[in-house]
Amino acid sequence: SLHHFFPKRLAAMAAFPQQPQSIAIIGGGVAGLQALRALENLPELEKIVLFEKSEDIGGVWRGQNYAGYGAQVKREQYSFVELSSSHLDVYPTARQLKLHCEDYVQTFSLRPFIRLGVEVQHLQRGNGCWRLALNDGTSEDFHFVVLAVGNFNQKFLPEVSGAESFMGQILHSSDLLEPELVREHHVVVVGYGKSALDCFILAAKEASSVTLVARSPAWILPQRFLGIPLEYLASTRWFANLVFPPYHDASFLRRFLGDLFWPFQTLLWWILSPILWVHFWLPWSMLPKFSLRWQLWHGHSVSICNAQKVKEAFDKPNAHCIRGEILGFTGTGVLVEDATTKQHIERKADVVVFATGYTECWSKLFDQETLASLDPAGDGSLELYKLILPSNLPGLAFVGRVLTTCDIVTSFVQAQWLAALLAARFRWPPEVLRNAWSQRYRRWRESVGPLGPRGQTFVAVPRVFSYLDELLSDLDLPKSGGSFSCRRFFSPLAARNFTPVAGRGQKLVPLKTRAEA
Repeated sequence: SLHHFFPKRLAAMAAFPQQPQSIAIIGGGVAGLQALRALENLPELEKIVLFEKSEDIGGVWRGQNYAGYGAQVKREQYSFVELSSSHLDVYPTARQLKLHCEDYVQTFSLRPFIRLGVEVQHLQRGNGCWRLALNDGTSEDFHFVVLAVGNFNQKFLPEVSGAESFMGQILHSSDLLEPELVREHHVVVVGYGKSALDCFILAAKEASSVTLVARSPAWILPQRFLGIPLEYLASTRWFANLVFPPYHDASFLRRFLGDLFWPFQTLLWWILSPILWVHFWLPWSMLPKFSLRWQLWHGHSVSICNAQKVKEAFDKPNAHCIRGEILGFTGTGVLVEDATTKQHIERKADVVVFATGYTECWSKLFDQETLASLDPAGDGSLELYKLILPSNLPGLAFVGRVLTTCDIVTSFVQAQWLAALLAARFRWPPEVLRNAWSQRYRRWRESVGPLGPRGQTFVAVPRVFSYLDELLSDLDLPKSGGSFSCRRFFSPLAARNFTPVAGRGQKLVPLKTRAEA
């Protein structure tokens, strides 16, 4: 905590400098909805509006996507803290999560504050407010803006030569809506993330042939590891303490012990990696070049899959995989460069599915000067206090940008923390302390390796419990999961454990003016 590192400077801490009278929230996904719920009853607030550019709420769960699309973690980790998740499947489908969002809006009467079909195209700071330029040509001013647009917004389709001469279909993975689109066709799937593997499994069942083309294969995590449900490893305190360095705010003694333990952790990762590989027994050409520790530390393309389904798909005689990249389209297929053999291979294809993910869109909202303030290092990793607030741009916050094993819960705690700060329920440190926190956090993230490729704008938090505890401590709440006990130490994170946090960021004062849709 800041008390541990800067005890003599805390006298400079004060309430948040400005109690906003108007708040704009951009993005109608799970993060934006929870931010709206947490902030709608702030004192002094006269107006709050959530802008969603599409015609419906739900974010990544809105609308259509590929067959079988859904959460890759269990409902206990991926559901709203304030709603029951008993009606969801163990691994919720996209349709169920969309309805879950609708239930959330209805339960807490949030619809009057939501404007659908309204896109914020630009943000400009001036005269103590943010001016929002909207897609209808109008503009509105707000004292505070919450960016809750997440990390995955716009479909990414790489430009490949010869596409105009290809006689088959070129699809983004989100457009693979029905199995009929690949049934009895020759299919090429490009990518190696969760969506690529899901599309590959589907095509292996339905298509005449399927080829998976992966330029940089990554480690895949099974839903069960050595028979143990993955959440008892990936979402627990004991495992984080076992395999990761101490959190950035750890005491000197813990950091010293962490340094002593580092060689053992390295050995442990070398042991875990081949055991993980055995769960899938994929072709050796799909063995990742980077370490498992680096991937989990930075959240690089982490996919959690049913190991049996993945093995069955790769074992089918009509299924093939190539480590390499597509050089171009031919009239009846694609030309692929095999990175293993250095040969050019032509694969027949009727359907090419690009499971190449999404790109962020938040950076397009700002001019270059503002972007430089947000990203002084110029590497795509923003300098945010508590991973929420820019130190040098007042009236702006990011909620839901952090990538964890429990994104809904993380954005919930972030929203409650932000609401408490704006309601002056805890003290706001001066800029020097906020910058020190950001720098210290960055050094901790870089302790395992580089942060990743330029432009990777999401922030992975390998020790999610420690991060949530840090936010909860500002709210004078006990650590996530309750007081210290064996159960808290060994049990996986679950949304229900955070029910006591609900409303702690709010002072229930009615809005002076209700924002209408």
